[in-house]
Amino acid sequence: MKWAFVRHGRTEWSRKRLLQGRTDNPLNAEGYFEATKAAQNLQRMGNWHAIYSSPLMRSVQTAQRIAEILSIARVHRLENLIERDFGPAEGIHLGDFDEETRQELMCAKESDEEVQARALAAFRHIAQHHRSHNVILVGHGTLFRLGLSAVLDCDHPGILNGDVVEYSAEPFQQL
Repeated sequence: MKWAFVRHGRTEWSRKRLLQGRTDNPLNAEGYFEATKAAQNLQRMGNWHAIYSSPLMRSVQTAQRIAEILSIARVHRLENLIERDFGPAEGIHLGDFDEETRQELMCAKESDEEVQARALAAFRHIAQHHRSHNVILVGHGTLFRLGLSAVLDCDHPGILNGDVVEYSAEPFQQL
């Protein structure tokens, strides 16, 4: 059995390189195309039984497009897959500020430990419900990077918008 992690497609904020966090932005045209490409890649990887998504619109729209192409009847929304809360830094381009101001803005963000704990809770929930199924998770870069780093016990690289990363389900089922 296997799990696939898909980062949502682009939004206008992604294009402008603004921190989105929990701000609920829809996919733009490029993001919808990336969702279609992700579904086509997943189609080539085999049969999929379930799809889970962050409750944020950009992830849900990506998951719905994938589910449509793969003929998966339902997208399960899972609150714990939501992106990091960046606090007052949401909606800004960090490159517009000096280092001191960037640090001040980022102080109010949700900690790595909180995000990682939430990711692991989501992974455990999915593993409990899908022990013998191939599962797709659609979500966010920071959450996936921190969660996968914990499960795989290494620094996991970031996942780009619309990219698909596949793993054996075994490490997730041992959580």
